[in-house]
Amino acid sequence: MRYVRMAGTAPGRKADEIYPVISDFSRYPELTDAVRSVGILELDGGRTGCAWEVTFRRGILKWTEEDRYDAENHRVDFSLEEGDLDHLVGHWQVVDTDDGCRVVFSCDFDMGIPTLAEVIEPIAEQTLRDYIAVILRALVDGIVVDAYGDGDPSGGHAEGGDAEGRDAEGAADGRLAADGGRR
Repeated sequence: MRYVRMAGTAPGRKADEIYPVISDFSRYPELTDAVRSVGILELDGGRTGCAWEVTFRRGILKWTEEDRYDAENHRVDFSLEEGDLDHLVGHWQVVDTDDGCRVVFSCDFDMGIPTLAEVIEPIAEQTLRDYIAVILRALVDGIVVDAYGDGDPSGGHAEGGDAEGRDAEGAADGRLAADGGRR
């Protein structure tokens, strides 16, 4: 399993302004040739999600995911429903800072090919990092993208969330909570 975190700082911008842009997945194919299509879905039980087609190496990865939007906390959590991946869970989050806002992408994934994991998953990880950097720069004018997403305000791996999708790990570790305060 791989863990990817990318982040960027948008000087002079507010989370209320950036969250609607980040959470509009239907626009992503306009931003990069890597994202071939994103279809918005109505899943059973009133849930919503997306059907993704993304270029990977010489092929196409396809999957559907459930998306849980939390506009109040400027966060979208996503998890795999079905597709070419064995595991995918993560989130996008936008948090106000003293000089602007911080946009964070975080996910855990597993390609589901154990015999080739040591070869394929590092390539998939780097490809995902490259795609997210392109998307962040296209969506948020003037964003400064971190190479490895240092300063993730949501803390921990993408899977470490509670029912609300917020980090449920220890409170004494000094990470920033979802509301920007220290834990």
